[in-house]
This record gives sequence, structure tokens and C-alpha cells, in this order.
Amino acid sequence: MLDVMGNSKFKKVLDILGVATIPFVFIFSIIYDYGYFRNVYFASLVILVAVWLAVCIIERKTIVFPKVYWFLAAVAVTVVATSSLSIIILHIKREMYNEYWTYFVYVDAAALIIAMLLNSCRKNLFKLGVRLTSSFVLATGVYGTIAYVVKVLVTMQTDMEEAKVLRAASVYDNPIPGGHIILMFLWIPFSLRYDELDEKGRLRDGLIRILVYIPFIILTQSRSVWVGLIFSVALYVITNRKELAARWKKLPKKRRSIIFAGMTTAMLICGAFAVILIAPRFEELPKTESYVVRTNYMPYTLHEVSESSIFRKLFGHGAGSSREMIEESPCFVEPYNICDNAYLSMLYDWGIVAGIAVIVIDILAIKLIKNSNKSKTSDIEKSCAYALISCILPIFFYDAQLWVMVGVLMATFIAGANKNDC
Repeated sequence: MLDVMGNSKFKKVLDILGVATIPFVFIFSIIYDYGYFRNVYFASLVILVAVWLAVCIIERKTIVFPKVYWFLAAVAVTVVATSSLSIIILHIKREMYNEYWTYFVYVDAAALIIAMLLNSCRKNLFKLGVRLTSSFVLATGVYGTIAYVVKVLVTMQTDMEEAKVLRAASVYDNPIPGGHIILMFLWIPFSLRYDELDEKGRLRDGLIRILVYIPFIILTQSRSVWVGLIFSVALYVITNRKELAARWKKLPKKRRSIIFAGMTTAMLICGAFAVILIAPRFEELPKTESYVVRTNYMPYTLHEVSESSIFRKLFGHGAGSSREMIEESPCFVEPYNICDNAYLSMLYDWGIVAGIAVIVIDILAIKLIKNSNKSKTSDIEKSCAYALISCILPIFFYDAQLWVMVGVLMATFIAGANKNDC
């Protein structure tokens, strides 16, 4: 087997597979969410886990796994095991269980393990795969904005009121996960040779992302994504304030004037968007049905968790059980059959163990960002950390478990935002 690993042709094939792994897992997850080739996708994930696990086992002497990886792997195995156990119990009782939600747990866990294995044994290919995925997402952002503008212009000719409530979603089927995905990739460079770019090249890469993603995020009209954008940008500015101030002072006065004029123009455009799109989304918010439903569902979910057995508190009730719990609750309102809070849904489905894992991941991401200027943190690790931070608030306001494509991305960024000294 070692001889095969040393074979140049086999190595080339493995390199191609390594570059294609992350884009494949993400792009196919979009197809999965549309309901196509789900069994094929699941089988391909099993194969990818087997391939990269075999590579890591063969090269184990040259690989150093971050300590947190063992913790994450243990949590993933625990969640899969307890969810599977819940299925077995339901099967014995001859009760129905949701096959889609079961697959979601397996897909999410497989994506996390694949990303961790690939990042450990082929870090350069992991980085390239993430950036290749970013290039794809950039294209979907451009397409999504153009498609939105065209649709609005066409709709305005027959129904002006309907045109006002249209929301950008691109290829992601729904504006909320679509905006969330774009927000995560706001922090991921799309240039395949980003490490080799000079300061101007990196600035250009970032500027293109801002010009494509910020308008799209606004056009999704997703309040949760807007909050995530403000939070992650504010953290970036606060963390890098000294570096940003130093760079600003080094710029020639003429360039400062151009940048200032550009920023002023951008603020005016954003102000116009705020008046037309953003402000109406917050008008009489407490009276909206979605607000009332959320404020009823969240305390009810917490109450149901508190009434559960110790085992269920620790390991949850099984994949998708939170939806059934909501549908059977006295506060259920059609068609809102989810808690619309990923943290609480996860707490009910997967238990306190999974909740602790989320807290640990968020703390490590914030710690990595905080120490990134002092230590030798790679750009991709920092980018993945910011992508994770941008998720903290949005998933408090919608159930990310509904969307496989969001889950596999978060799993990928969890793997990428961890260093060997974590």
C-alpha cells in the first residue's frame, strides 16, 4: 500500500480528488436539498470518508491532528449513535421516523469527518478546495443579483406590490440559507493563489467579494443574516483596528480621498437600500406572525427539554424530533412546524453534549481570531474562523438543520478554523 501511495500517477489522482472533495461535498449538497440523488450523495460521502481515513492511517506518522479534532469526532460519533439508537427504538415500537432528518445527521457528520481528515493529511489541497468553492459561490452571487433584478423589473410591470416583497435566493432555493451561505463566503478568498498575491491583489480579492456579496445579502431581506453581517464585520474591525489604522496612514492622500469618496458613495447606496428594503422589515416586528411564533416556540422547547429524562437531556431525542414536538404542542401554528432557532432545535434533537461542542467551537474560533495577529495563523484558518463567527447570530433566528448545504459548510469551516496547537 505504501508503494501505491508513492506512485506518481496515484498521487496525481489523489491530489485531484483532494482539490475536488470540498467543492463536491458543497455543490452536491445543494442538489441534495432539491431532493435529487440523495442516496448517491450519501454513498459518495461514505467513500470519501473511507479514502481520506485510509490516507491518514497510512501517513499517521507524519500527521498531527489538532486536539480538538478528537473531541469533535467523539461528539459526531455520539450524535450519530444516539440518533441511530432513537431510530431503532422507534422501529421496535413500530412508530414512524423521518428518513430525511436521519440522513441529515449522517451527512453532517460525514462532511465534518471528511473535512478534518483532508485538512490534516492534505492541508494545501483543503485550502485550494475551499477557495475553489468560494469561486463557485461568487458566481452564484453574481447570478443571484442579476436574476433578482430581472425578476423585479418583470414583476413591476404587472404587480408593483409583489415586486417589493421579492427576495434574492440565487441557486439556494430560499433567501435565508442563501444569504447565510453568501455571508460565510464573504470571509473566504476566491483567488486560488491567494497566498501568492501581493497586498494589492488581496485587496482586489476582498473588494470583489464585498461588491458582490453585500448587495446580495441586503437583497435577501433576511434580518438574521443582516445581524450576522453587522456582528462579524464589527468583530473584524475591532480585532484589526490597529492594523487598519496603520494601513490607512500609509496610503497616499490622493488614494485616501478616492477611498473616502467610494465609502461615502457606498454608504449613500446602503442608506437608500435601508429606506427601501431594510426599514420595512423591522416595522411593527413584535406584531408579525413569525415573531409571535418564535417567542412562543422557544420557551416551550426549553420547557420540553427540562422535562426530559437525564439521558435525553444529554443526548437528545433523535434527529428531527423537535419538529414533531412542535407539531404536537398546544402553541403550534400552521405552517410553522419548526422552532426557528437552530440552538434549541439542536438541544432537543442532539442534547447538551452537542450544545457544549457548539460552545467550544465558537470559543476556539474567537480565540483564534483574537490571537491571529500575534501568532502564525494562516489566512485560511482565519477566514474559516470568521465564517464560523458570522453564523453565531443567524442560526439563532432560523433552523439551519433544514438545509444540508448550510450544515456541510459549517462542518468544513469548523475543520478549517482549527490549528494543531488548539
